[in-house]
Amino acid sequence: MTQGPSVQTLPRVTVQVAADTALVPLPGWRFAPDLAPADVLAPPYDVIDAAQQAVYRRRHPYNVVRLILPEDPSPPTPETPDRYALAARRLQAWIRKGVVRPDPKPAFYVLRQEFTLPHRGTLTRVGVIGRFALRPWGEGIRPHERTFPGAKADRLALLKATRTHFSPIFALYADPGGQTLALLEAAMATAPVTSFRDAEGVTHTLWRVDNAEVAKALEAALAGRVYYVADGHHRYETALTYQRWRRAQTPEAPPGQPYDYALMYAAPMEQDGLVILPTHRALRAPRPLSPRRVLEAAARAYTLEPVSDDAALLQWIARRYPGEPALGLVFPTGPAYRLRLRLTTSPVLHMLGTTPPPLAHLAVYQLQHFILGPAAQVPSEPEAQKRVLTYSPDAARLVREVRAGRWDLVVLVPPTSLFQLRAIADAGLVAPPKATYFYPKLPSGLVMYRV
Repeated sequence: MTQGPSVQTLPRVTVQVAADTALVPLPGWRFAPDLAPADVLAPPYDVIDAAQQAVYRRRHPYNVVRLILPEDPSPPTPETPDRYALAARRLQAWIRKGVVRPDPKPAFYVLRQEFTLPHRGTLTRVGVIGRFALRPWGEGIRPHERTFPGAKADRLALLKATRTHFSPIFALYADPGGQTLALLEAAMATAPVTSFRDAEGVTHTLWRVDNAEVAKALEAALAGRVYYVADGHHRYETALTYQRWRRAQTPEAPPGQPYDYALMYAAPMEQDGLVILPTHRALRAPRPLSPRRVLEAAARAYTLEPVSDDAALLQWIARRYPGEPALGLVFPTGPAYRLRLRLTTSPVLHMLGTTPPPLAHLAVYQLQHFILGPAAQVPSEPEAQKRVLTYSPDAARLVREVRAGRWDLVVLVPPTSLFQLRAIADAGLVAPPKATYFYPKLPSGLVMYRV
């Protein structure tokens, strides 16, 4: 039986953005200035695999990975019965030692990231870090992809134990007139508080904006906008759950408590440096996978072109434009395949006629509908997918691994476009998990928020 993707929608909300829908200055906590940022910071938790965790733990005894991905205590004790309690005790010890300390007063933080991509040269992305007043989805903040329940339970347990946001939610907003970007550029004319180059060659430079007049102008410019979550859907939903939990404990508390906010980085979407990479899929099938069956299912909706040279396939997929309905298939043996969607076939026409357009035109949705569901029996539910799919923007690595027999199938996809992201979010829909991979990632531990 075909297991195509379900179309999940959010409750439709008539959005009337309140004047306070904005970022406000943040009482930030940061690592001590004598610690090298490249030694103690790490990417977000969800892009760090087990091997990378070991690398970051070896890099420095105070690396933030020891807080965001704590190891299980060995042996457990009444004080540290689990990994979350261990992270909480570790954080308290670091605060006592002055390893993590508060900045003198609330501030905005402007972050500039400079990086290089093949065929695109050096790019720059600029955004501002503050705290965002929590509100339900649809009320001035919109998601674009589905989340994993297990990941949210994990992040909630960590937040309850540490009462600290270590990584900002990454949000986008429209700034067609460049009003906020001009304010951010003015802030960058002052001396930064830190600057470092990470292992991927990205240069991160941070400015603290604690001048009351400048901060007030920036807060006013950010008010009343609609924010689109780029990265951090799990953390935003976790912050909402945590807020409800704290409110149930202290129902008499007035609004504006620390837990009524979440740590957020917001960037104007009109930037050349706003990059979405593809998130390729590697499948370890739950039962023996028949390449013939996969190809037969694909042929109902796509043209199939065998490719004998994996390097040629990698070059071809790298040239696909964002949102293009094209895929690459690689099995452990045999040729690879280039796939292009055939818009005039009956299965495609039926899908286009029964699925909301923002989803119907999404390559990763088409992949689930025509190939992964019917041919590989991969369910559309996020937790079920997480058990059999691995996601990565590194196409060359996945192709090497599938040829070495690590995977049953690798599917190379084009990147989702920013236009598609906005269309999905504005329609109150959500895309399949890992539909986007924003690059570069925001460092965890750069600025922290205690709730």
